[in-house]
Amino acid sequence: MKYCLLFALIFVSFASFGQDERQFRALFSAELNKDISKESVQSYKYEVNTPLYKIDLNSDHRKESVFFESKDGESWIHILGYDLKRIKSFKFETNGYGANLYKIRIKNLSDTTLVLVLYFYEGLTKYTELNSTSRLYFLTVDQNSLDTVSFKKGPVFWEEKRTLQGHYHQRPNFLSFVDLNKNGTREIIVKQGSSSSVYMYNGEGRWIDF
Repeated sequence: MKYCLLFALIFVSFASFGQDERQFRALFSAELNKDISKESVQSYKYEVNTPLYKIDLNSDHRKESVFFESKDGESWIHILGYDLKRIKSFKFETNGYGANLYKIRIKNLSDTTLVLVLYFYEGLTKYTELNSTSRLYFLTVDQNSLDTVSFKKGPVFWEEKRTLQGHYHQRPNFLSFVDLNKNGTREIIVKQGSSSSVYMYNGEGRWIDF
């Protein structure tokens, strides 16, 4: 299974969920207040979120919901069950303004592990130099169980930089999935020019990178 969700292009497709927005926000707020950290239940001045994106994460033919939320400079991804009850919430690390999740790629690493590769723009800084980066995060589900959902910060996937001396460059990377050790689980390979980073999944949210 392999496909992408391009957030900038599919807002209209999910307009039908607008009628449930009030109920959803009330339910979701109540779920958060029950059991996640104080950091995430504080009062925020600015909050915005995407619509709900429907994905069957555990192959039970009922679609879970994923959405991205930005609040006072914090960036979150939330996962809800088919009944809109919260399963997990994870926080991205940001490096500047304009941070957002702009793409999700879904792939079976093996017969027992599903991965969502999250393309996260970390933001732009312009103090003495211009610098902006995108980073990959890996969200995994093992054995078709939503209890196993885990979150891993991965490598920088794209960067843009301009120095005080006027030097400017963009450095895109390339992503592939290859079973290097022939054990039935694909590794994630990020190629950066002439070098590569390899992320090997060992199950239960554990990764080895080299």
